[in-house]
Formats: sequence, structure tokens, C-alpha cells
Amino acid sequence: GCQAIEDAYELGKHLAAAGTYENTLERPELEKALQDFYKDRMPRVAGVSLLSRLASDLIINAFDTPYNPWGDGLGTSWKSYLTFFWKPVLQYLIFPAQFLFLYSYSPSGPMGDLPKRLEKAWRERHKVESEEAFAEAARTGTRYNEESRKASFFSRDAEPVTSR
Repeated sequence: GCQAIEDAYELGKHLAAAGTYENTLERPELEKALQDFYKDRMPRVAGVSLLSRLASDLIINAFDTPYNPWGDGLGTSWKSYLTFFWKPVLQYLIFPAQFLFLYSYSPSGPMGDLPKRLEKAWRERHKVESEEAFAEAARTGTRYNEESRKASFFSRDAEPVTSR
């Protein structure tokens, strides 16, 4: 998904840089543009593939249900203890570094404080309505207002959907 979008952007950039509006790309220029695209994309694609493969292998092969003291039989193998002790390292060091790399692609440059401004605007927009919904739920004991669901993606249909 996301890598395809990155590839499309980068390929378009390389092809646009190789040609001009006055002439079409000849085979040597096209081959050079494609080779430059390959050289530019290979390190990032290799890094994303490596991180994804390592993460899936680690989760599938090395870890288990974390140890728990409740005696339900889960989390008693050596892998469970490994999972329990590695969890803080993974959660606060490895995964943030991985996601920082995976989501670092920004072709138009750094975003600066844009994410913080968007979050602030979202919180301001939704604070009043969410506080009203919580107050209504506390007052009436209902979890949602049926009328507010009418134009929702989650609205109920008059006819229930039956399985096939």
C-alpha cells in the first residue's frame, strides 16, 4: 500500500527529471531514469522489508503469551518469560525506532508542527460534543443515543442482514 504510493511518487519524479516537455524520452534516458529510481529506492525498500520480516519472525517464532500469575495455564513456557522481560525493550525502544523509520518518508520535507496543530484542531472540534455525550450517558445510563446513529456508517438497517 504505502510503499506503492512512495514508488509511484519517486518513479514519477525520476521520469519527469529525465524528460522535457519538448521531447519524449529516448531509450537511454528512460533506462537511466529507471536505474536511478532503482538505486534511490533500494535502501528504503530493503529496510522496510527487513524490519517487517524481522518483526513477524520475532512475534511468531520467539514470543508467546506473556507470563501471568493467575494460574490459567497460559504463559508458563520459557518463551513466555522471554516475552515478559523483553516487552519494555520492544515497547519503548525497538518498535518506536522501527515505526520512526517506516513512517519517515516525507517527499515534501519535514512536516514541522503540522501533526500537533491537526490534533489540537481535532480536539477542539470534538471536545464539546464528546463532553455532552459523556454527560448524557452518565445522566441516563445509556451508552449511545439511537437518534445520533441515523447518518452514521454504523447505523442500523430496517432489515437485518442475514448470512448467506
